[in-house]
Amino acid sequence: MNGLNKIIRSVAYLLRNDISILKTFYFNFHYFSFPIAVKFPIILYKSVRFRKTRGRIIIDSRPIKTGMIHIGKETYGFQWKHDYTIWEQHGGTVILENGINIGKGTFISVGINAVLKIEQNTGFGGNDRIICWESITVKAFTKVAWDVQIIDTDFKATINTITKTKNCVKKAIIIGKNNWLCFGCTILKGSITPDYCIVGAKSIINKDFSDAGEYIVIGIENNAKVLTKYISWDCSGEIEY
Repeated sequence: MNGLNKIIRSVAYLLRNDISILKTFYFNFHYFSFPIAVKFPIILYKSVRFRKTRGRIIIDSRPIKTGMIHIGKETYGFQWKHDYTIWEQHGGTVILENGINIGKGTFISVGINAVLKIEQNTGFGGNDRIICWESITVKAFTKVAWDVQIIDTDFKATINTITKTKNCVKKAIIIGKNNWLCFGCTILKGSITPDYCIVGAKSIINKDFSDAGEYIVIGIENNAKVLTKYISWDCSGEIEY
C-alpha cells in the first residue's frame, strides 16, 4: 500500500503546472532501472523535444526522490510559447545531482564519448546552449542566466598554412562552484573558472582562470580584431567526402 501511495503522489505531482506526463514517463524509464524510474527523479515539461536519447544518465545523489531535476521549466517568464527545450544525447554520459533546473528553450547536445556533469543546486535560466563533445563540468550552486553558451568544441579543425600544424578541436571546460554566468556570455573550449566567479554579460571566455583567485569578475570585450595570421579552415575531410 505504501508503494501504491508513493506512485499516486508522484502522478499527482506530474499533473501540476506545465509538466508532460508522457515525456516524463518515457525519459525516466528509458534511462533508469524500474526502482529508480518509478520515483520520477527527472521531471520534463511540455517544451522538451527529443533528438537523440542514447548513452546513459547517472543521478549522483541519494536518496532518489521525485522531482530532483527539472528540464524545460519556464524560469523567467519572457520565453516564447514555441521556445523548445532540445535533448540531443548521441551517447556518452550525463551525470546529474539533486536540485538542478534546466530552463525552457535550452539546447543540450552530448557527443558519443563525452561527459557532461552538472552538480547540485545549479540552475540554467533558459534559451542556453550546452554543447558537450569532450567534457563539461558545472559545479554546485552555479547560476546560469539566459542566452549563455557553453561549448567545448570548435567542431572543425584549423590548420597553420605555414607549419601545417592543426589545432586541438576539443578541450574540457570546468565552471567553478558558486559561479554566476551572466546573460549572453560564451564559455569556449579550455575555459576554467574559479569558485565564486562572475562572468560578465556578453563576455567571451576561452582560457584557464583557475589561478586568478576566488570572488572575481571576469570578461573579455567583444571588439573584433585580427587575432592571428596564416590560419585556414582544415577542409581536407570535406573535400575527400
